[in-house]
Amino acid sequence: MIRFQNVQKSYHTRHGLNHVLRNANLTIQPGEKVGILGRNGAGKSTTIRLLSGAELPTAGYIERNMSVSWPLAFGGAFQGALTGRDNTKCICRIYGRDIREAIDYVQSFSELGRYFDEPVNNYSSGMAARLAFALSMSIEFDCFLIDEVMHVGDQRFHEKCQVELYEKRADRSHVIVSHDEGFVREHCERAYVLKDGDILSFDQVDEAINFHIKSLHAKETHGVGDSVQAKPDDPDEKYQLGPDSHPKDGVPRGSIVTLEIPPSAIFPGCLHEAWLYLPADYNGEDSLPLMVFQDGWWFMADDGPWQVQTVANNLIADGSLPEMAILFVESGKLLSEGGLASEQRSLEYDSVNGDYAEFLLTEILPQVRKHAVISDDPRDRGIAGIANGGICAFTAAWMRPDAFSRVLSMCGIFADIRGGGAYPDLIREGDYRPLRVFLQEGVRSRLGGVYEGLDLPGGNRAVAQSLAVKGYQYQFVLGEGGHSFRHGAMILPDALRWLWRS
Repeated sequence: MIRFQNVQKSYHTRHGLNHVLRNANLTIQPGEKVGILGRNGAGKSTTIRLLSGAELPTAGYIERNMSVSWPLAFGGAFQGALTGRDNTKCICRIYGRDIREAIDYVQSFSELGRYFDEPVNNYSSGMAARLAFALSMSIEFDCFLIDEVMHVGDQRFHEKCQVELYEKRADRSHVIVSHDEGFVREHCERAYVLKDGDILSFDQVDEAINFHIKSLHAKETHGVGDSVQAKPDDPDEKYQLGPDSHPKDGVPRGSIVTLEIPPSAIFPGCLHEAWLYLPADYNGEDSLPLMVFQDGWWFMADDGPWQVQTVANNLIADGSLPEMAILFVESGKLLSEGGLASEQRSLEYDSVNGDYAEFLLTEILPQVRKHAVISDDPRDRGIAGIANGGICAFTAAWMRPDAFSRVLSMCGIFADIRGGGAYPDLIREGDYRPLRVFLQEGVRSRLGGVYEGLDLPGGNRAVAQSLAVKGYQYQFVLGEGGHSFRHGAMILPDALRWLWRS
């Protein structure tokens, strides 16, 4: 059972206390299907946070004798730097769920495919919702909280969610917090209405709906309930792919070869995946320049945001790029079930040493050479990445300028995770290297969790200033958005043109 006894909830605002709930009472019995109605700002989201235990009441008492889910399809608790798989592992540890069994279920139900092993920061809102819903279903809660109408994925996926929740878990309690009267009428046995800080109980759902509708037409009491603020536009949404990132008629398309990567001696205990793009009609004999992308599958994927293959096809066809091979390399996937992929990715990408460059040159490049002749001239070698992969690209070229001379860093994390914050000083004080560097960052770029205080735009500015002082060829493009792929993906064709111009 869940019971509110004279619950009060207030928030401090610039205009004084905002009293959302005043001596509110409600009871949820095991197996009950209960709706909570209320106008915008009446306190529905506050109520669901109190029900879940995410917030504590200002006064009063909440008795909770059932396990309660987080709001279904809510992904706000995810650590964005972790992959879907790693977030699943962490949440399973919290709830004591068998990790292997849960991973199999979540990966299958969410239908994320390879995106399951990508950082959640790279997910669309729909993908994050699918992951969150699948995780909710993998843990057998006594009570499921449903905040507003759930529309997760396309119609087919939405129907699958409905079956999983309302049919397979029909014996559990459901609390539906919504202003959609039809949804509450369809799924609830009784209902409450939030009005003027109180929770009014109705035994009949239709009575609650009628009262709610009349309340909407009545004169509202101002200053009561949750404060309602318009959600600001996401500045990253304005960044859209241009024509060079879409297939064009008559442009020959390159091919992708899946490489067989042996177990690594430099990074033991994990497996790596890699793919090689070869330009259309490559004869297998001519020497090709090489561009390397970290987090390779994310850049290579046909349904991904970067469309690197399409960009390469178009730019090679119009002469903006030389005919080149492009290597897409994934960070290591740990063989042990207990380890986190993000830890291995950070070890490979954030470490300021020559290990990763050595890994590419001695363990990956021999596999590439089985399919193409690759130039040994460092002026014919470029390396790219986003976030941790961005600083990784710079490190590889910095440590081995004899192997890489062109660097493309998108939202690069030049910060003190594994020593990367020292780069501005290293650049100023170190010997000049024949590098050409393109940096991109968002002015609102931030990380969460333990990295919340890192100044990512400041790190990129400092690196750019040091490059300028030392006389390097560089570009620094600062967008209006955050730690996102959108700006970088939009300018990718122009960045590659600049990077590879004579």
